[in-house]
Amino acid sequence: MFAKEGIVGIRRAKRRNMERLVKACGGNAVNAVDELSIDDLGFCDLLHEHTLGEDKYTFIEGCKHPTSCTLLIKGPNEHTIA
Repeated sequence: MFAKEGIVGIRRAKRRNMERLVKACGGNAVNAVDELSIDDLGFCDLLHEHTLGEDKYTFIEGCKHPTSCTLLIKGPNEHTIA
């Protein structure tokens, strides 16, 4: 039902990641659909999942009032990253 309306729900996110999502997109984190209201929904222009190596990352872009961000720095070794 949510996907038909363009609403994405993320399951089993770590607590700290949920806090970052709320800061980036607005809205509120809820644990049950029964508790969900229109005020709990946040907004972003684009949300996509990308695999880098063996890890999956969820990228959220185009937030209206972002107050949180993450910089991902990857390289083949510690020397390159430094």
